[in-house]
Amino acid sequence: MASKITYRGDDNQEYFVIANKGMSSRWRKDKTIPLVDVVQSFDVMTTSTGSETGEYIRPSKGALQSAFHTNDVDKVVEQIVENGEEKNM
Repeated sequence: MASKITYRGDDNQEYFVIANKGMSSRWRKDKTIPLVDVVQSFDVMTTSTGSETGEYIRPSKGALQSAFHTNDVDKVVEQIVENGEEKNM
């Protein structure tokens, strides 16, 4: 079963990744769990409206840089999983 981990970036836009339900809390307690076992893909998404509703889109590298101070997708995914909120889909 999947869940969505959401995180509001410094640009006030909401970003998310799709994860395996319950794995983000396990990973936060045990960083030896590979991140690849936590998320279903390393696709960072946002919506056309910047909130929970709207069409899912991939943010530009510039948007990631502005929100996370890096455009390295691996680091962005890690930051979302570390600091984001897990929600049911």
